[in-house]
Amino acid sequence: MESYPAPAWPVRPGRELPPLPLAMRPKVASRAVGVSERTLWSMTKRGEIPHARIGGCVVYPTAAILAWLAERTENAPVKRPPAAEGGDA
Repeated sequence: MESYPAPAWPVRPGRELPPLPLAMRPKVASRAVGVSERTLWSMTKRGEIPHARIGGCVVYPTAAILAWLAERTENAPVKRPPAAEGGDA
């Protein structure tokens, strides 16, 4: 079983925020990820997104979702076109 770091809100000076839940229901998870509930369900059925089944419920572990998003974050550097050779145009 994979180990994930404990979820935490970003630090906001002067504000007390409630602790993040251990897991989210589909409606909350879809909003957190930024997709529709239908898209989230399709991703769940294909096994593309971390989830757990507890009884008859599907939940999305918060720490696993945060790690999953971090793995998919693309921070590619901006590539500039090469400078034209030969001086002024």
